[in-house]
Amino acid sequence: MIRTSYAQMIRQITIFLVVLITACKQNSPSVDKVSVEDSSTSIDSLQNFSITNATAEDFSKANKAYKDKTLFDTTTFNKANGEIKLPIKEGWKSFVIFRDTLLNTDDTEIREYKYLGQFDKIGFYIVSGLFWEHYECYLIDKTNGRQTTLWNNPILSPHNKFIANLSMPYGLEGTANGVQIWRVYRQDNNELEPVISKYLELDQQIWAPDDFVWETDYSLLLKITAVENYMNESRQPNQKDFYYIRLRIK
Repeated sequence: MIRTSYAQMIRQITIFLVVLITACKQNSPSVDKVSVEDSSTSIDSLQNFSITNATAEDFSKANKAYKDKTLFDTTTFNKANGEIKLPIKEGWKSFVIFRDTLLNTDDTEIREYKYLGQFDKIGFYIVSGLFWEHYECYLIDKTNGRQTTLWNNPILSPHNKFIANLSMPYGLEGTANGVQIWRVYRQDNNELEPVISKYLELDQQIWAPDDFVWETDYSLLLKITAVENYMNESRQPNQKDFYYIRLRIK
């Protein structure tokens, strides 16, 4: 199940943490972006999270316990004439509209949108966008229509405190590689209008994520493999190349 020995796995994670310490940058007290492309150093940036080893058994147990918080009401807002219209409660317009363009062509400006469902407990629609060699998702505030762009499909934590998403599958040049975590909070103690903001972003070239699951509101389990395992002839790692880590946020 694990390609490397336990000692080698410890070494991989140690290297990863060293890279983070020497390459991370803290943007604000509540927003943390860690990227190997950043040139400044701030050990305080690591205070928002920690990484330890996990097992396949831990991952399986968490998967069985977790209940998906997404409402998959995909037939509620059907696409008509290439448009998805999502009603909002406030603002100068009544809908947020996503419009397909240049479908069934090889044009690099192609855009195709899909309504995926909603986080009804916190008031956000979920929409995906498929482009030329690119994919991303959007969280749309059902009250004011404000949009937040994510790397990939979002998953809400067990008690609606955080949202997480992975990057796109590894391999496309110029795309992010890692995980994003978003904080859900009540602005000015407004229980009816939760706000989301980026809490943590890991974008690195040490490992590539394959899957993840929320263990608790403050703990994620990730199934990952070394980036080098995508460099074989098939451009895909073997299942024995994957291992697991626990990402705790604070």
